[in-house]
Amino acid sequence: MRQLILRWLQADIFFNVAAVLSTLEVIYLSLKPPGPDTTYWTFLYLRQDIVLHFLCYFFLTGIYFTAFFTHTAVLKKSFFPSFLLGFILECTQLIPFFNRTFDYADLLANLLGASLGILIIRLFFSDSVK
Repeated sequence: MRQLILRWLQADIFFNVAAVLSTLEVIYLSLKPPGPDTTYWTFLYLRQDIVLHFLCYFFLTGIYFTAFFTHTAVLKKSFFPSFLLGFILECTQLIPFFNRTFDYADLLANLLGASLGILIIRLFFSDSVK
């Protein structure tokens, strides 16, 4: 089964397209203004946006890993673009035009999500990642 997964990860055009589409989706969701009828919720006393930031950058790091799987230094190429995208988008929210707010907790959630993504990738792909 593991060999099948490794062979499947070699088909990089599919994963490159998925990475580009995921990046565009994250950009859109990060910069669109919240709707007037938005309902807020919590999960284990964490605000919804913290949970969503964490999950988004966790999965985005995994998607970047699949896109860069055949490259060298795949872990760095998975982590840094993911975190850099989150940092740039969070700083972009300082511009009043987007009607969004900058939050350090969001940056921390981005960092933790990307970091956990890398840790899990290292756990499951330790023999194939250099």
